[in-house]
Amino acid sequence: MLRLADGIELIGEYQGSGFHEPPYIVRRADGQIIQLSRLLYLLAASVDGQRNQAQVAEVLSAKLGKVVQAEHVAFLVDNRLRPVGIISADPDDEQTHGKPPMAVKADPLLALKFRVGVVPERVVWRVAGVFAPMFWPPVILALLAGFVGVDVVIIMNGGLGQIVPSAVALVYQPALTLLVLALILVAAAFHECGHVTACRYGGARPGVMGFGLYLVWPALYSTVTDSYRLGRVGRLRTDLGGVYFNVVFITALSAAYLDTGAAWLLVAIVALHIETATQFLPMVRLDGYYILSDLIGVPDLFSRTGPVLMSMIPGRAAHPRVRELKPWVRATITLWVLIVVPYLVYWMVGFLLVVPRVLPVVWHRLVWLSQAVAAKAAAGQAAEATLGVVQIVLLLLPWVGSLLLLGMTVRRPVRWLLARWRPARVSARRS
Repeated sequence: MLRLADGIELIGEYQGSGFHEPPYIVRRADGQIIQLSRLLYLLAASVDGQRNQAQVAEVLSAKLGKVVQAEHVAFLVDNRLRPVGIISADPDDEQTHGKPPMAVKADPLLALKFRVGVVPERVVWRVAGVFAPMFWPPVILALLAGFVGVDVVIIMNGGLGQIVPSAVALVYQPALTLLVLALILVAAAFHECGHVTACRYGGARPGVMGFGLYLVWPALYSTVTDSYRLGRVGRLRTDLGGVYFNVVFITALSAAYLDTGAAWLLVAIVALHIETATQFLPMVRLDGYYILSDLIGVPDLFSRTGPVLMSMIPGRAAHPRVRELKPWVRATITLWVLIVVPYLVYWMVGFLLVVPRVLPVVWHRLVWLSQAVAAKAAAGQAAEATLGVVQIVLLLLPWVGSLLLLGMTVRRPVRWLLARWRPARVSARRS
């Protein structure tokens, strides 16, 4: 008898897709979202744990309006659904081979892979419920109007001319510098609250929140994969929720600055404006990447990079993963690839050229900072010592991230070479 794996949820058609034939989505117990064709989705929906392959074939034939044989069902189950963990493992195979095979997991390019969950799902759900009223349309309009208003007032009061002196003043006030860094960290956490709140407000269930290393810098993250069950508007709300909460946070800081005139608040406000603007860049997996993805209705744009590049070779037919897209979506992704690939190559080459020159400087700076921190701590200057520790951590993290990124980059080519080399070695031994 065929049955679905534990925890499988058949969600349905992917709304607002950019495909000629909209895919269907399924959610596994581990939160992994899987795209299926209509045929495979109907097959999964025909499995109830009470039917054998022949009976499933009859039900599927009725749903499709086409004749499906039991052997067709067996092939699709064994080669499509069971490997990705949708259909439970065959008990006979478990007895023969021991443990059932592990379900295939996604390994998306440039994803946040080095991370640690901190806030559990049940707490995230409650946090999202607390902030849910912020997504009521009248509240959104009022907060956006307030953001624009306080920005205009700061500019009219000469705020732009005070930015550089305010930033320079922080050099001589380590305690205030720490406050600015703390505000930026709190704003980042509030940003993630915006994503999970929008996810819950739309009708999906957010997952854990935590922190990790994205490429070469530290980052906070929130799990909103379940937003794939939402329509285009719901997914875009989830994508923009973080930026919206940034706006709210900046508005509150701006109001405090106008009330107190504290120069260090102006530095934090400008820094958060810049950080918010960079979120719209679609070249890496920041909010702008997901906004573009949901606007055109194609999940994981990076997985289309190779097919698009191969389809651009003169005289070569378009790749199937390109042909399945609507014409305007295909054109949009092609333009995105033409921008992103040179951008990533530029930064990778630049990084490799700069590393040999920068590494000795970083090492000397780390040695100097370590000595300075020890001296400040011995003198009882807690703020200066703490700031020095923060500087050491910020200097080390990019290099740790770079090593992890290098390992992640070479892992796939090494696996490919090993897969090619092992069969060749076996053949040589047999001969």
